[in-house]
Amino acid sequence: MKIYIAIWKDRHTDTTAHPFSEKETAVSWAREQAKEYCRDNKDYKEEIIKGWEFYATYSCEGGCIYVVESELDKPET
Repeated sequence: MKIYIAIWKDRHTDTTAHPFSEKETAVSWAREQAKEYCRDNKDYKEEIIKGWEFYATYSCEGGCIYVVESELDKPET
């Protein structure tokens, strides 16, 4: 089963991971958070990074949120 993990890195808080079952939901959530916490529009930048579904920086201090795809294995019975 594929899952999408939004990883939020900010030097003022702990790095957090937020799992989603749908890519669109994960990217939308990540984009919304980055834009909400962006203090100056010139600091907001989305980039395409091979292997990642989404990447955005939102501060001059390097705060970023990105989304990666992962595979969730079924537990053995």
